Amino acid sequence: LRTHQQLDRPRLLRDLLPLHQQHHVDFALQPESLFRRHKRLIVFDADMTFIQCEIINEMSQLVGCEAEVKVLTEAAMRGELDFEEALRARVRLMKGLHRDDLQSLLRQLPYTPGVRRLVRVLKQLGYKLALLSGGFQLFVDHICEEFHLDYGFANSLEWQDGRLTGELLGEIVDGQRKAQLLQQIAAREGIVPEQVVAIGDGANDVQMLAIAGLGIAFNAKPVLQERASGQLNQPNLDALLYFLGLSGQELANC
Repeated sequence: LRTHQQLDRPRLLRDLLPLHQQHHVDFALQPESLFRRHKRLIVFDADMTFIQCEIINEMSQLVGCEAEVKVLTEAAMRGELDFEEALRARVRLMKGLHRDDLQSLLRQLPYTPGVRRLVRVLKQLGYKLALLSGGFQLFVDHICEEFHLDYGFANSLEWQDGRLTGELLGEIVDGQRKAQLLQQIAAREGIVPEQVVAIGDGANDVQMLAIAGLGIAFNAKPVLQERASGQLNQPNLDALLYFLGLSGQELANC
């Protein structure tokens, strides 16, 4: 639907959300402008968006602290705990984990259905692709290499003699840092924020989605659904292509 009337965007989003939940209809609310049809950068969250797991929960199984880590992860993703504090607490619980034990996780990452097709089509169309994660650089590097993504940023774990020290190195990639990275990547590529699509699922994606021209909540926690300009509650990530203006007929040929 298109309107030239001045709209109260936050109120309209609040009104649309119950309809989305009741009728299971996805939507995207975008201002009518030249940039709406000329998106150039797609920024993905990793865990539960590009892949269908929380990596830190999978890691915790290897050292027997899964229950404690899972509780902290879920609370942080709902926005109930400070992200950095929760992340540091979870990493400390995994102290002693051997780096070699992560190879099986790297080989078996559960990619979200449709993600390979999505990346292939986006690259054919000339989009730049970035992965911004509150997880760990080791996994983001692996994903970026496999899918030939243009950018990938996450948190760096500290290792000593091949084992996790329980500490992190450098700046934490939390919600604020994700938003900063989005802006930096866009500036480097000569892209304005209105030409960016950001997609994620948790509380630490709120700021990133708010900056983007189109922010999509993908099977997201309520805290993100309430703030995102678009909702995508489908098992397949390539449904994002509809929001970029591709028709069903065009997608059938991809």
